[in-house]
Amino acid sequence: MRLPDAIFQRRLQSENTELQAAGIHFEASKDLTEYTVSLNAPGVFMQGGQLYTRTQHSVRIELNRDYPYPGGLMAYWISPIFHPNIRAEDGAVCIQLINQWSAGQNLVSVIDALYQLLKNPNPQSPLNEDAARYYLEHPEMDQHVPKGPRVVKI
Repeated sequence: MRLPDAIFQRRLQSENTELQAAGIHFEASKDLTEYTVSLNAPGVFMQGGQLYTRTQHSVRIELNRDYPYPGGLMAYWISPIFHPNIRAEDGAVCIQLINQWSAGQNLVSVIDALYQLLKNPNPQSPLNEDAARYYLEHPEMDQHVPKGPRVVKI
């Protein structure tokens, strides 16, 4: 199912306007189908076997021609991150909001869901098995301010 072209274009423009009104920092492609969004929230990434905290993240959101229907939106983490629900190989994000997308949702709600994903990782439904195992084995990991003997703040 697809929106007629004129309605699809109006929807893209509306989404762009809503992101601006929400004060979200982003860059959009000229055709408004790709967004690079900056998120400021605590998270961790691994480098050389060492975990580091990071508070600034970049995420790419792609809207294909099926948008706003299921399958019309994909999100990829660009900045390094060690998270059970983000695939290490390509940064693909696994969140219910994206997997069960509905036409009534918008990009602002997706970005809100990405913030929630950082605060509430779900190691029970992982895309990154290593991160899921780490989170399960280290209950001292506090999602809001990651800490522990192997976490370094940068």
